[in-house]
Amino acid sequence: MLSSRLSENKWALAHSFGTIYGVEEARAMMEVLEDWAPTCGRKVKEFEERFAAHEGAKHAIAANSWVGAAHLVAIVLDIKPGDEIVVPAITFHASANIFVREGAKIVFAESDPRTFNLDPEKLEEKITSRTKAIVAVHMCGQPCDMDPILRIARRHNVKVIQDAAHAPGAEYRGKKLGEMGDFVIYSFQQCKNMSTLGEGGMVVTNDDEAAEKMRKLRSHGGGEYPGINSRMTDVQGAVGLVQLARLDRHNEARRKLAYYLNELLEDVEGITTPYEIPDVKHVYHLYNTLVDEKAIGMTRDEFIRALWEREGIKAITQYHPTVNCLPAYRAMGHGEGECPVSEETASKIVTLPLCPRFTESDMEELVEGIKRVIKR
Repeated sequence: MLSSRLSENKWALAHSFGTIYGVEEARAMMEVLEDWAPTCGRKVKEFEERFAAHEGAKHAIAANSWVGAAHLVAIVLDIKPGDEIVVPAITFHASANIFVREGAKIVFAESDPRTFNLDPEKLEEKITSRTKAIVAVHMCGQPCDMDPILRIARRHNVKVIQDAAHAPGAEYRGKKLGEMGDFVIYSFQQCKNMSTLGEGGMVVTNDDEAAEKMRKLRSHGGGEYPGINSRMTDVQGAVGLVQLARLDRHNEARRKLAYYLNELLEDVEGITTPYEIPDVKHVYHLYNTLVDEKAIGMTRDEFIRALWEREGIKAITQYHPTVNCLPAYRAMGHGEGECPVSEETASKIVTLPLCPRFTESDMEELVEGIKRVIKR
């Protein structure tokens, strides 16, 4: 679909808008408008059914956002003061915030410096008798190493919540994310691999009882529970159906561009390209690199600024400082030194622009700009 936004800087747009909308979404919206635009009606139900099937789960419950979906999970798990939730230090703080709002204590765990995902080797030491759940965040679109995480969770009888905001359509050792763990939570915010008009979320599960309860909870509890309102509207559901039909194609475009970018950056000293663990399907919501400041002859921030000022290329920093070092969590007693590996890793991250609107020639242009900045 043509848009006036296409005249804006393509590199900056890639960070803010992660999908492609077309006339199919417009037609789907008009169909719902002709039905007087109900909330959470038949289009949402159809979207839930198709999304559950796509992600390998029995049930999908649509919500107004990732946070809205996570709130349903927190209520179903009866998260309360005194409970502990293990969360990786490298993530967006929403992964922890909702559980704090329910009174839980967040226990931060180290992330693998290669993948930015929860490090299974450092996980078990964080579990206590008060641990209620582990949040496994599939950073950048790459699934966590789920087998050891699930083994540890079973050994300690704790729940596994997958944060798949970055990872719709990702796979781990031939399994869809919905086939593993207890709950998987997705985001359809505007920058994600698929979107439902700027905001939206979904939780999938194979637990019949939990699914039934969450459906009631998202609509005020149906008189059976003190619920909330986290409903998705039908116009979002209609767009979600079209976006879901595009998802695999868009993910494949991201993967192809990421692998080409890996090749182009192979001989660029000081830039470490993304690492994939064996036997996963990484869907590259983000293309996160690690920068060696000594090798490139400037600080990470100077590199990002030079790319923008000299080349018009928008690269960004993400996840630095780590969540444990953010002001809100410092006020709870967290801070530097809690997860030193993650803190050091996050200080080196540079996110390069990547989206399905790009072509291989865009990737070539991107890398030529990087080379000019480094060589000065």
